[in-house]
Amino acid sequence: MRRARFKVTALTCLLATAALGLVVAHGRSPYAFEHRALEWLGPPSALGAWANLAELLAVPIVSVVLVVSFAVGLVRRAVFRVAVYAVFAAAALLVSEHVAKPLVQRTYYGDLTFPSGHVTAVSATALAMWLALYPLLGKRARNITLVLGAAWTLLMSLAVVGGHWHTPLDAVGSILLSVGTVTAGAAILEPIGARGLFMGAERARVRDG
Repeated sequence: MRRARFKVTALTCLLATAALGLVVAHGRSPYAFEHRALEWLGPPSALGAWANLAELLAVPIVSVVLVVSFAVGLVRRAVFRVAVYAVFAAAALLVSEHVAKPLVQRTYYGDLTFPSGHVTAVSATALAMWLALYPLLGKRARNITLVLGAAWTLLMSLAVVGGHWHTPLDAVGSILLSVGTVTAGAAILEPIGARGLFMGAERARVRDG
C-alpha cells in the first residue's frame, strides 16, 4: 500500500468528519430522514435486543479480535506492528470521546452522540487490525478479514441506531473518523517503521528456517 494513498484517505475522511460535525453541531434530535432509518429498524419493543447486540459486538468481540491479531503477530514475529496499529485504533476512540463529542455537542436523549464511541471502537479496530495483518496474510485471508470487518462495522452501526443510542449520521461520522485516524497513522508508520519491522521478522524467519 502506498503512502500517498494513506495520506489522501486520511485527509479526505478527516475533512469529511469535520464537515459532517459542523452540519450536525448542537443538534438535539435526529433529522427527518434519520427517523425513517430508526423506524425501519423496528418498534420500541426491539430497542432492548438491539442494545444487547451492541454490547456484544463491542468489548467482547473487540477483545477477541485483538487477542487473535496479537496471536498472529506473535507467531509471525510482528507483534510490535500489531501493537502499534492497536494504538492507532485506541487513538481514534480517544479522539471520538474526548475531542469530537465535546466540540460537536450533538445530543440525543440528553447524551452526546456524535460520533458513536461504539462504532468508532469497532470500525477503528477492524481497519487497524486488517492493516496490521495485511503483509502477514495471503490474498484470500486479506479479503475474508476485510469482509468480516466491514460486516462487523455495519452490524454495530445498525445496532446502535436500532437501540436509539445514535442516529445514522452519528454512525457515518464514526466510520469516517476511524478511517481517517487509522490511515493517518499508517501514512506515518508504513514507509519507515512497520514495514522495516515486518521485513526484519521475515528475514529472521528465513534465517531460522
